[in-house]
Order: sequence, then structure tokens, then C-alpha cells
Amino acid sequence: MKTAPKTFGFVAAILTLAAAPTAHAAAPWVDRAITLPHGHWAFDFGLGVAHVPGSLGPGFNLEGALGVTRRLQLGLRTGFRFGPEARSAAADVYGRTFDTETYGTGVEVVANPEFYIRGGIVEGDVVELGLEGRVMSPFSQGLGLMFGMPLVFHFGRSARLDTGVYVPVLFHDPTVALVSIPAHLWFQANNRLWLGPLSGVRVGATSQPDIFVPPPFRRSRTEVPLGFGLGYEVTRAFDFRTWFLFQDVANGTADRWGFGVGLEVRIE
Repeated sequence: MKTAPKTFGFVAAILTLAAAPTAHAAAPWVDRAITLPHGHWAFDFGLGVAHVPGSLGPGFNLEGALGVTRRLQLGLRTGFRFGPEARSAAADVYGRTFDTETYGTGVEVVANPEFYIRGGIVEGDVVELGLEGRVMSPFSQGLGLMFGMPLVFHFGRSARLDTGVYVPVLFHDPTVALVSIPAHLWFQANNRLWLGPLSGVRVGATSQPDIFVPPPFRRSRTEVPLGFGLGYEVTRAFDFRTWFLFQDVANGTADRWGFGVGLEVRIE
């Protein structure tokens, strides 16, 4: 008969920790740096649902990252897709919340593992500039590389703009090259909640212009993704994130879209 009070006390303790004062929270989203702090780990788990005409397909994203130094971060990511629709639409991409720069994941059940390195080269209260390189393993459709220059503008404690230039090159058949400039504008509603629109511009080309390449890689095609994201810092160690994204709203019907939810767990 004493089990219930003990259980109640345990649950109350967990709820008290989750509702800890803001002073013990992590930095608000608009203040966070391009890279993780030195020695910090981050693990991301996400569920994505991709829409293809007439059907939906689910996928999962798994990712881990480490702040090697104060301005250097390493990460590794893969994913899982269930069903042909999920594989063709790369449903795990929508489980990678807020990252619109995902390419070369392949078309198998297990997404091509992706390794990345990101470094900060300019650190400031208003502007941050970094360099990033990614390698997508050639388990499906060939090797993929991406070079990026993330750029962040901090507008006080109320907003930030995440942009930059990303150049993925996928050594498929045919080879695919793309230039992408994202534009993610975030507003900090309070110390724990942030939200904002996600957009940008992608311009793609292939080495063999007469051969059809599946979206979003068509020769001389300019695409404009459009979406919306929302995040909430549950505790110092946990973020909840959700979003939806149309892959292209500039070329007729916007039939390639998806949504996802994710949880980031941080270990200091």
C-alpha cells in the first residue's frame, strides 16, 4: 500500500525538474551558436511523413553530434524508410527537423549514412560564419559531397536569420550539382519557445541534360521551398521540434511535401 505514495513522489520530482526555472534552461534558440559547446553531445530522433501523389510514407531520422572544441563539431546521421513511397520521397528527411539542406540519402530502406564536420570561423554577437563539409556514403546511387558556408544573423534576443550557401554534388548517373541558399527566420516568443518561416532558393543542373533526373534535381530548374517550424525547450537537456515543408512552391503544383516531429537530447 506504500507503493502509490512513492510512485507519486517520483513523478512529482520528474515534473519539478521539467518545470525548472528559466534561469536553469539552455540558451534561447536565437542565441545558440553554429556549433555545439566543447564536450557537449546532441542526439536527434525524428519521425517524418512524406507525401507523394496519392499516398503518405513514414521514416525515421537518427543523428548524433559532438562539440570537439568550442568552434568545431562532428556529426553522423542516417535514417529508415518504410514502404516504396517513403523510400522514393526520402521520408526520413522530414524527421530531420529544420534542416532543409539534406541531399543524397539514396532510395533504400536505410538512408545513406552522412558524416559532417562544421567549424565556426567568425564569432560575434550579431554575425556568425562557418564552414561545413558533408560526405554521403555511396551505398545507394553513388557518392555524395556537400560544401557549405552557414551564416547566422542574430537580432538581439528576439530573432535570428539562418542562411548561407550550400553546394551538394552527387556522383549519380547522371551527376547532379546544386546551389542552395536557405532563409530561415526565427522569432523567440519566450525563453523556451521559438517559431518561424522556412524558405530559400535552390538552383540545380546535371551533367547529362537530356536524361531525366527525379525532383528536386532537374536541369536549369529553380525551386523555392516553403515551410514553418516550431520548437520548445522542454528542459535544459531536451528540445521538442516540429515542422512542415513544401519542397517547391515555384513550379506548378506543390505536391512534394511532408511534416515531422523530433526530439533533441543534449548531454553536457
